[in-house]
Amino acid sequence: MNIIFFSQAIRNLLSRKLDPSDTFNERAAEALALTGFQHVLRIGEMRGHSALLSALVERWRPETHTFHLPVGEVTVTLEDVIHILGLQVNGEPVTGRSDSSYQFLVHNCLACFGRQPDPDDHVLGKVNLHWVQRCRDSEPCDTQESIERYVRAHIFCVLGTMVFPDKSTTSLNSKFLPLLRNFHQISQYSWRAASLAHLYRSLCRASRYNCKEMDEALILLFVWAWERMPFMAPIPRNQLLDIGVPLARRWSHWRRHTRYTRRSTAQFRRGLDDMGVNDFTWRPYIDVDVPIELGANLFMCSTKSPLVSFECIEWHPTDRVRRQFGLQQLPPDPTFQIGSAHCRRLSGAQHHDWRDRTKEWLDMWRSGRYDRLQVGEEIVDFHPLPLYYDWYTQQYGGHLRLSDRVAGEEADANSMFRCFYL
Repeated sequence: MNIIFFSQAIRNLLSRKLDPSDTFNERAAEALALTGFQHVLRIGEMRGHSALLSALVERWRPETHTFHLPVGEVTVTLEDVIHILGLQVNGEPVTGRSDSSYQFLVHNCLACFGRQPDPDDHVLGKVNLHWVQRCRDSEPCDTQESIERYVRAHIFCVLGTMVFPDKSTTSLNSKFLPLLRNFHQISQYSWRAASLAHLYRSLCRASRYNCKEMDEALILLFVWAWERMPFMAPIPRNQLLDIGVPLARRWSHWRRHTRYTRRSTAQFRRGLDDMGVNDFTWRPYIDVDVPIELGANLFMCSTKSPLVSFECIEWHPTDRVRRQFGLQQLPPDPTFQIGSAHCRRLSGAQHHDWRDRTKEWLDMWRSGRYDRLQVGEEIVDFHPLPLYYDWYTQQYGGHLRLSDRVAGEEADANSMFRCFYL
């Protein structure tokens, strides 16, 4: 099964070939740039492949937050998020209250969009994205207040379809609304760390034996796999345009080749089994031009810190993937334990202030993220050190050739995940 991700093109913000030139609103574009979301909005339609997703999930270890490959541990890092999605990394944690009450939802919808949703436009503290889109598209954008409402509505839709999508992709929790109220503070939050936390949580949950579904930021996961492991990609990299950040944009609208879409999980699994150290691109972003406002915080990408998004707390294990930052890899420290916060998800009615409930992790991000950066001399040879590889194979050697552990290719059908339209 294939999945499609999309970001609806907005004529008032994004000039398109088929739109009249007078529909582009320069003031709206300038306001959008103040929020830090101008890059992620450039990502167009994105197609994934559920067989590839299954092969990746098989390799994910929830206790380490890494994929275990024959060449060593690898993972999606903050560096990948900044290049693939173009989101900001440094800043305040994405947190606050989760309140499913009607009063909370209405109060914040009025503050953000200037309108109150009808009974059919919300349920259990979640706002229907189609209603938000109608609010957005009916804004005249003739005053600064109207422009800000327009941009807030568009960002909320992007959060619900691309950054924090759930299985339905038709609604988003109202807990994100207060973070959009102060227009000039939207860019001060670490949306990138929050997005990565959601992806880690989704991978951890998907790796459970009884899970057949996966949501969250799958655009990030697929583009990461295609950029890092070209042999897994649907088209050769030399056929892609060099369009800069966000890199996900150059993978949008790729032509569907039957030869690729018919590849099974067993074929992807075998490819991962047989890969060598040169089949993984350890430093894919060396020559990528990064916008100034994003490049200023690239040094933060190697931090070993908690990733926070309200109730979602996951660990960024950069000490286990130092080669992805061009540094030598030795056996890492013991796995950091998140405890009861690991894989936590909201369900039912909620009335929590996560600033109090997750204070330990918020303080660790705010005060310690600069102290936990990976440092050392850069390497040229990415082959694993014997000391590291001996430790790695002793610890995880039985899980590095998964094709040998699957009884026949018919098991491929049982390992397929249901994917969702985002």
